[in-house]
Amino acid sequence: MSKINICACQIDIFWENYELNIEKIKHIVKENSHNTDIIVFPEMFLTGFSMNTSIAINENNIYIEKLKNIAIENKINICGSLMIEENGKYYNRFYYFTSSGNIYTYDKRHLFRMANEHHFYTEGKTHTTIYENNFQMAPFICYDLRFPVWMRNVNNKFDIIIVVANWPHKRIEAWDALLKARAIENQCYVVGVNRVGKDANNITYSGGTCFYDFRGKLVAKAKDFEEEIIKATFLKEELEEYRTSFPAFLDADKFIIV
Repeated sequence: MSKINICACQIDIFWENYELNIEKIKHIVKENSHNTDIIVFPEMFLTGFSMNTSIAINENNIYIEKLKNIAIENKINICGSLMIEENGKYYNRFYYFTSSGNIYTYDKRHLFRMANEHHFYTEGKTHTTIYENNFQMAPFICYDLRFPVWMRNVNNKFDIIIVVANWPHKRIEAWDALLKARAIENQCYVVGVNRVGKDANNITYSGGTCFYDFRGKLVAKAKDFEEEIIKATFLKEELEEYRTSFPAFLDADKFIIV
């Protein structure tokens, strides 16, 4: 039976402090790598959701190397998004560091205009598919969650959606509703990982980190306003059986994203 064990880390983030955050990540990974395939951290988990692109790192930065080595040393896959500079442009980029030293990336497609993110960062153009334990996974970042066309699971291309976020408490009801909706309409598992605490802009985050199954059933959820690590096991056969017995995807509308 194909299964995958995922650990979702609802953490507070030290504002724009790479060194303190990397030490925190290192400790969490070491303590939670046993019987786990993937450890997921929130959006911009080494800085917080900052528009200060002067602190962005590039692909050759020491912190990219440190995260890569943490994954290798603990024989675990770790992921979350980072603030990245590339060829004079800035990206809110999802990184997936594998236990074997490989890296997958995805650039946030929908930039949060209410925080002027679109004035500082460049939007992504393509999806990314990550393969692990016979599962196909699709990463997305925060505001992407509000756009179901971009997240549509065309022809069951993926089995798991991973959404990493810095989603404020004042809009947490939308976070809960949209994660559940994405699971139902895409007939796939959903992992939603959000931060807690308060950032330098006095924005409060309550978490809401959770797992949903392909029916939209809540599998596990972290406590509100608290740092907490939750785990879940997803089974590929259960997902395939459900899709076979209830193949709603066969009646999905066809479209092309331009």
